[in-house]
Amino acid sequence: MNKPNETNRPRYADIIQKARESEVAEQGLEVDEAVALPESQTVSLQAAPGKLVEEMVNLSIRVPKRLRMHWVAEAKRHDTSITAVITEALNAKFGTPR
Repeated sequence: MNKPNETNRPRYADIIQKARESEVAEQGLEVDEAVALPESQTVSLQAAPGKLVEEMVNLSIRVPKRLRMHWVAEAKRHDTSITAVITEALNAKFGTPR
């Protein structure tokens, strides 16, 4: 499939772009200051005074649906989340940066 560009943009791309710009304008931000990712993919953290807050980003891997369903069910049974398990495993394997 071709990537959208000026010559083959999807039919509703202009309408969606105008709607996003109006949302940004309502929030009082400049268009360039808007977050590049959709709201569902960004996490806003409130910083305590004197604390550094890092931007949260998504980390995705492709796995068979059957395994994902099993892992989600097991995580719920153990009252945890897949994110917590993956983070724990990555920290155990690679540690944290200095």
